[in-house]
Amino acid sequence: MKFGVIGPISKDTIKWPNGETIAKFGATVYTAIALAKLIQESSDEVVCLSHISLNDLAEVRNLLSHPNIRLSCNADEQTAGTEIELTYVNQQERVSKQTRIMTPISRQEIMTLKDCDCIILMPLNETDIELEHLQQLRQVSTATVFLDLHGLITGVDEQGQRYRKYWEQPAEWLKTIDILKMNEKEATWAAGRPLENFTDHLNFAIDVVKGGLLTCWITFGDQSSLLVWRHGNRKVWATVPVSVTGNVVDTIGCGDSAFGGFVYAYANFHSSLLAVVFGNMVGSVKAATYKTSDFPTRPEVRSMISQHYRDYFHKILDEFLFERHLIIQEIKEE
Repeated sequence: MKFGVIGPISKDTIKWPNGETIAKFGATVYTAIALAKLIQESSDEVVCLSHISLNDLAEVRNLLSHPNIRLSCNADEQTAGTEIELTYVNQQERVSKQTRIMTPISRQEIMTLKDCDCIILMPLNETDIELEHLQQLRQVSTATVFLDLHGLITGVDEQGQRYRKYWEQPAEWLKTIDILKMNEKEATWAAGRPLENFTDHLNFAIDVVKGGLLTCWITFGDQSSLLVWRHGNRKVWATVPVSVTGNVVDTIGCGDSAFGGFVYAYANFHSSLLAVVFGNMVGSVKAATYKTSDFPTRPEVRSMISQHYRDYFHKILDEFLFERHLIIQEIKEE
């Protein structure tokens, strides 16, 4: 199986509230490494398609040095990578400033992934991946396309400050993807209207899936995720609890890492519900470590699922045996 990950490998300078400053690479790095750890010792491949500033190439190659990862990138004097400064006010709140925007991925580069089984779109800005190029890719590719919405509802002003904005051309983007991921705050900007409570988020996700998507996944931080998906001829929804695997030390990259776990499980088990569980476990491990080398392997994730989600899956089994709606709720067309 071949996975294509498209988006920036951001060079992040992180300033913590205590005055400490660190620098590291993020964004698609987390997704690619999370996927690679899950498919290691197999013939599966992760192709990471990005643009990197020439001075960062050696360090990025070393970071992504894994037998199941192939780095496909432009890195020359004319190519710019993404650079972001993150200043944390506290553990949850931060101010984001972008000092460099990645040179857009070209049509020719995107077309090199047409033979992938899964393509994961992870823009940090709307210029990173052009809609027109994606539309052309869909004409020649049968891949399942996953989109992390973050970059398409993020703008950058003249001072480099990143800010939220409404999603431009959502209907056209939705025609080119199969599975959509966002957090609860991003959902408001995607919907183009305030989503003030769970019911608002649920109705928005239902509308998105009714419009043709296979799955819509909305995360709520350390609270349960909301999942709406197609199950045969039916459309259903459920909440999936988040499980903590250790003390939270670094939340940067949790969503990107979780997306890697989600895509792996969806591609292998064809279950949106199990995919969210896999994603939650990988994201939880990321929150408890600073090192991508500590990301879990497939057997480790399976073991954690058995430990943390045993009761959840027992309830789902009860639903099947006794035809009760404990977790999975069917959406009536009316």
